[in-house]
Amino acid sequence: MQLGVPEITRTQYFTVIRAVSAPAGEPVVVVEYFHDGYRNYFNTIDQAEIDGLDAGVFSGWTREVGGFIAWPSREAAPAGAVPVCRFFASVFTSHFYTADPVECDAVVANFPEWQLETREAYWIVLPDKATGACGAGLMPVYRVLKPSFSNHRYVTDRVVRDTMVAAGWIAEGYGPDAVIMCTAR
Repeated sequence: MQLGVPEITRTQYFTVIRAVSAPAGEPVVVVEYFHDGYRNYFNTIDQAEIDGLDAGVFSGWTREVGGFIAWPSREAAPAGAVPVCRFFASVFTSHFYTADPVECDAVVANFPEWQLETREAYWIVLPDKATGACGAGLMPVYRVLKPSFSNHRYVTDRVVRDTMVAAGWIAEGYGPDAVIMCTAR
């Protein structure tokens, strides 16, 4: 360590979301984290979780630069937003999110390793299920799956999604571009 220069033990990122215009309702940022040991990604809007993760209470998690806009409740969300189910599987040390109520119910019924934590983790807009298109003022959120870890990542950057697919992740979603949710642009 150089004299007068503090030793830095970990890098801290801040999640910055740039929107073209102010999103409707009372938006919040879905913050992304990564655990190097588990090789897993995790997203949350819960401020207590964010504070604990940022403070190192949950060992091994660091904030990533990814994130997107969602809404914390029906009252805060714009018309057309739907709740997002949040699951946890201790066997994978992994979380899974879906805004599709049919998919949520199917996971509850068919995959006992995935425990439903809440049906309202946050609120988001679904794309057109046939085309994957997002409505006016919205942009895609992509979901990719790393099968060997049963871990999902949620990104808004198509290049990041395509890079992960090229590395063996599977794109999951609707339409030819596999869009899973829509967020404010």
